Amino acid sequence: MDASRLIEIKDFHSKLLNNDRDLFIYLPLSYASEVDKRYPVLYMHDGQHVFFQDQKGESWDVHLTVDRLVAEGKMREIIVVAIAHVEDARIAEYMHANPDGRDVFGMTNQGELYEQFLLQEVKPFIDKQYRTLPDKENTALMGSSAGGLVSYNIGFRHPDTFGMIGALCPFFVSVDSATMEERWLSQVYKQKEELKIWMDIGDSEGYTVMEKHVRQVADILVRAGFKPGEDFMFHIAVGSGHSQKDWAARVHAPLLYFFGEIGSPIRAELHGPNVVGLEGQRCSLNAVVHYDSGFMMTDLDARYEAANPEVIEVRADGTLLPKKTGKTTIIYAGQDLTAGLDVEVIPHVSETVSMEMYVKVPDNTPQTDRLYAGIELPLAQDGLFGGTFEVPRNVAFMFRISRGLGKHETDGKGHEVPYRSFKAEDGLKLYYEVENWVDMSGVRLQGGLQ
Repeated sequence: MDASRLIEIKDFHSKLLNNDRDLFIYLPLSYASEVDKRYPVLYMHDGQHVFFQDQKGESWDVHLTVDRLVAEGKMREIIVVAIAHVEDARIAEYMHANPDGRDVFGMTNQGELYEQFLLQEVKPFIDKQYRTLPDKENTALMGSSAGGLVSYNIGFRHPDTFGMIGALCPFFVSVDSATMEERWLSQVYKQKEELKIWMDIGDSEGYTVMEKHVRQVADILVRAGFKPGEDFMFHIAVGSGHSQKDWAARVHAPLLYFFGEIGSPIRAELHGPNVVGLEGQRCSLNAVVHYDSGFMMTDLDARYEAANPEVIEVRADGTLLPKKTGKTTIIYAGQDLTAGLDVEVIPHVSETVSMEMYVKVPDNTPQTDRLYAGIELPLAQDGLFGGTFEVPRNVAFMFRISRGLGKHETDGKGHEVPYRSFKAEDGLKLYYEVENWVDMSGVRLQGGLQ
């Protein structure tokens, strides 16, 4: 990519928030030559890692994905505005007023102010400085985690400005990993608005963002009148965790949905448990449809049929209702495609499982009383963290062992290790060893702008 097409605006000041942050603007290939052409705009939160590596060491590489999709003729040219967060204010700015009226994480919620910052300061500046198509039909807002939550809130509060909303792994609920106490962080909107919404969740995010909460919001949107496959796209991403690399791997899907053509369905996959219980944990299915453009989504209008309905029933939303012990095959049908899943029903499957996890750390580990390895690990003894934990069955985790944001494990040569993963099963015993650490909490790594 020509570096002149990425513009950095340093220390963009907000009078509303009384702070400064950087803006990064991606311009399409034709911007310099077609001087009368105007372009749709995608606004993105957490702008530090939209185009290059941030202090956590990863990037969405949105510029590369947009360039590729445009070159393939699959989407329109667009302008992308990446709005950096202010490190100490990120959570506060991305949180609107809570249902219980309290602030979160010891901070004063500033979501309403951040919203006005976008509406009164950022968007007017961009529309004045660049050749934009400023109407709602050509304006999208997207983010992940807390950035996905603030996109959802602003979209429903200002559907006249942002007509397209991308909420990747929206952080609707805070879960205490020790007590499993759940606290909703946002109002859930139950009215239909003129919006196109992309919402997704990875199936390996552990406690960070849980599938059941995001699916609950998705079901409410459908009941409000949003049409799956039309103005609402939902996706449960298989084998996906909670990191920039995961969002980078599927950002093409909302880009195609908002600014291009999703194409035609070509194959389907049916994901779900192979063993369920007459009593205990309740489970559901994930019918993923893949398109010839590379687009994918979870089919919320799926049709299911059990080969032996005396063993199990499947509700329209994919929830499994075991009836008696035995084995059967569940068939998905939709989008002129089919897929199957073999399932066995046994007497009981518990809601939780007991598992062990221990992590040995090197002698140069800075003093800390806990580590993070998908779950929080307390100090057990010098150089060893972990213990025995009660974990919801089948919750999957994808992670690097860390001492906090940007302070994660490396190999003996200082190279980043691959992400680790596990799914919670009864009797699981995990033993890891950290070779070395890197502390990137105060470093911004730029790269990938080719």
